[in-house]
Amino acid sequence: MKTIAKTYSITEVSKMYHLPTTTLRYYEDLGLLYDIPRVKGRRVYTQEHLNRLGAICCFKDTGMTLKELQELFQAQADDSGLDKTCEILDIHYQRVLDQLTLLKKNERHIKRKVRFYHDIRTAKENHSKMPDWNDYRDREF
Repeated sequence: MKTIAKTYSITEVSKMYHLPTTTLRYYEDLGLLYDIPRVKGRRVYTQEHLNRLGAICCFKDTGMTLKELQELFQAQADDSGLDKTCEILDIHYQRVLDQLTLLKKNERHIKRKVRFYHDIRTAKENHSKMPDWNDYRDREF
């Protein structure tokens, strides 16, 4: 018995991925999404398309440009593109690690600021000595 694969309209995919339908069409124009069949003139997406869109969103959310995505997908499609695929992914992965390092540093600073201003509020409410930022500058919370 043959099972029928679930399909999705452009509106459903748009809602699932929180992307405007114009973005989905643009990705198709760029070749990032392709082979999307039409039924009565309307796009019909399959799980394969959703998997690809998931990868696109992952890479875009972590800073990969559309041009880099095109290069990555072209390299993946080319049997001789394995080295290029690895190079693109290695570079992107390092950028993500660098972003995480910066985010972690900024998170520590914001956490100190949050604690500092909560302590100011508490000091004002209790009419006690105000905290000094110098006591918070290098502290871990």
